[in-house]
Amino acid sequence: MKAVVLRAFGDPSNLKLETVPDPRPGRGEVLIRVHACGVCYHDVINRRGNLPRTHVPAILGHEAAGEVVEVGPDTPGWSVGDRVATLQRLSCGECSLCRSGRNSLCRKDPRFFGEEIPGGYAQYMVAPVAGLGRVPEGLSWPEAATVCCTTGTAVHTVRTRGKVRKGETVLITGASGGVGLSSVQLARRDGARVIAVTSSEMKVQALREAGADEVIVSRGLDFGSEVRRRTGGDGVDVAIEIVGSATFAQTLKAMAPGGRVVVVGNLETGSVELNPGLVIVKELEVLGAYATTTEELNEALRLTASQEVRPFVSETVPLSEAARAHFRLENREVAGRLVLVPEA
Repeated sequence: MKAVVLRAFGDPSNLKLETVPDPRPGRGEVLIRVHACGVCYHDVINRRGNLPRTHVPAILGHEAAGEVVEVGPDTPGWSVGDRVATLQRLSCGECSLCRSGRNSLCRKDPRFFGEEIPGGYAQYMVAPVAGLGRVPEGLSWPEAATVCCTTGTAVHTVRTRGKVRKGETVLITGASGGVGLSSVQLARRDGARVIAVTSSEMKVQALREAGADEVIVSRGLDFGSEVRRRTGGDGVDVAIEIVGSATFAQTLKAMAPGGRVVVVGNLETGSVELNPGLVIVKELEVLGAYATTTEELNEALRLTASQEVRPFVSETVPLSEAARAHFRLENREVAGRLVLVPEA
């Protein structure tokens, strides 16, 4: 089969299309013909070598969707022809964290597609069925591929971790990416006022179409004072921090007393300085948000199939153009999601 293989960490040019052996499913696994695979900034971080569990050679991609073409032994409930999409990572389903609904914190089976498990930058991939959701009929493959990591992450971040309530004001950094656009829609749908931050004037229209009440263009990422101005000095109740270290200080500056900061991205994998006094006197909550659960994926697929949340697939490109897709994403040329489509 054809697959994009990363044999050395570094530049986008290290992603090369090769012919590799066809994979075969084992116990509890299925073989998927990949019809689409989203390109996420997590993939960029992975390609650079900043994720310690990835070893080269590697096949990246955790946003895959396709059709089951072979079922491994002792894998009941799955059939050839099933339409499926991947979670970002697996969980054992049996430990205390999984039983309490915190599957994204499971340590017994924390494997991640595109890291320990070869991912979707390929014509075929093997997937443990514990890491799959079922794609509704009528949902296109590019849309299905991106649902988990965009709308699924938004469900996990806005609802499960952020607990956004009607009437609250929500700040979203890095809002023009796939997770950001889904978070804008979901927060608005749940009754919040949404302030979106982007570094590019070209991405304002996409954010307004997603439902942002206000858009702040901040090329220097110094938006804290402007957020406070637009909230009459009050600040925001909830922040969805998608950028991470580069915007974290400004986000804290924008928070209202009692606010909740949900950190779901750290694009530059950097560290931040935190003044504990600010957290104390404002009684701020700083919450992490990691990966989508199966239940959240199913809800995200339902929201997308029913058109309650619109997917933002900006463009589909051939699998052979994976390196170019990474370059465009890394250089902030994309609003929404680029999706790789393997050649037949």
